Amino acid sequence: MEVRLIKPEEAVDYLKISAASFIWKFDKEVDKEVEMPVLGAFHNGKLIAGMELFDFKCNYCGNLINTLVLSGICSQPENRRMGGVRALFDEVGRNAVENDIVAGFLSAFSISYYEKFGFANLNRLFAISVPFHKLEHIPRNNDVELYTGEQLSELCELHNKCVFKENLITMREDEKHFCKTPLEDADYTYIHRNSLGEADGYVRFNIKRPDELIAEELFVLTPDALKGIIGFLRNYDGIVKTLRVKKQYPGSPFACLVDRIDDINYEYDKGYAGRIYNLKKLLENNVYPQKHGKFSILSLDDLEQNKGIFDVEYQNGKATVSKRTDGDYDISLTPPAAARLLLAGEGHTAETAVYIDGVELKNNANDFFRAFPHRATRFIDSFWSI
Repeated sequence: MEVRLIKPEEAVDYLKISAASFIWKFDKEVDKEVEMPVLGAFHNGKLIAGMELFDFKCNYCGNLINTLVLSGICSQPENRRMGGVRALFDEVGRNAVENDIVAGFLSAFSISYYEKFGFANLNRLFAISVPFHKLEHIPRNNDVELYTGEQLSELCELHNKCVFKENLITMREDEKHFCKTPLEDADYTYIHRNSLGEADGYVRFNIKRPDELIAEELFVLTPDALKGIIGFLRNYDGIVKTLRVKKQYPGSPFACLVDRIDDINYEYDKGYAGRIYNLKKLLENNVYPQKHGKFSILSLDDLEQNKGIFDVEYQNGKATVSKRTDGDYDISLTPPAAARLLLAGEGHTAETAVYIDGVELKNNANDFFRAFPHRATRFIDSFWSI
């Protein structure tokens, strides 16, 4: 099995496999190229599987780490069970350290399937729906400005400030994430400004009449910005009945704002799955307690860089991390379990972690759980172009 990046002239072959795999219509006049790198698996010189690669930086405990999104993962139906997809994941894992990739993410059609490649579900997100008439206690507000593309640098700067309020939010540096033609596309982004005229929040939304206004993204720096944006969105209560805010989690700013309101509906979104590709570097980027502590993890990972026992000793927020091949340890983790405990920000204890498949406690691991408390964490699909 040969695994390599496809050449431009092979893009059509990949798109045909994607069409056959996901059952979408292939247009030979339109579907001729792909914008992002595509890793391909070849059997006897024939492309049988492919995977699109997006690279970006995201926040982890106040530090920016290099990560990948693996998307468009597909294989020709008649060539399945030949190891093509497995070969793609193996190649990504082998090259992770060389490319300074710490973690990877994907949208999983089946969590159990992608667990075979070390991924675990990270986000249990919700779309929160609130009837507009239940928001009348929030004053209407017009301290907003429609985004038209001219404010791109300011909007990216605002978004990147919001990045450091939640783990796994991705940095943005270009226009592909924001719609600059709202009238043509019916996709609106409004920037909220505080009393000094500074941008402190934004919302991107569309409207589905007569039912709901759908906020695809909502990012704020302050409580006043959140109330200001909701107060602005109330101006649409004459044409739609409900405000629906997507990609939220219990404890998110919007969830906290409305959790005392009756008649709220929470609709589950399975979110994204993640995998650790460089365990040592992730451990080094964690923010630790001030009080001294130490623990050891037996990582049951097939990746060479993640295989073995990792010793962590911390104090004053930082830690030293070393690796050995054998000996005693406090906790053993499979790759999906490591993603759950180290990436997802769920804040488990010894009492709850034992119920997670792939977790085994051998010694007192209190210092481990103290080092990974509950943290606001939200990976979203910011890698897609608008």
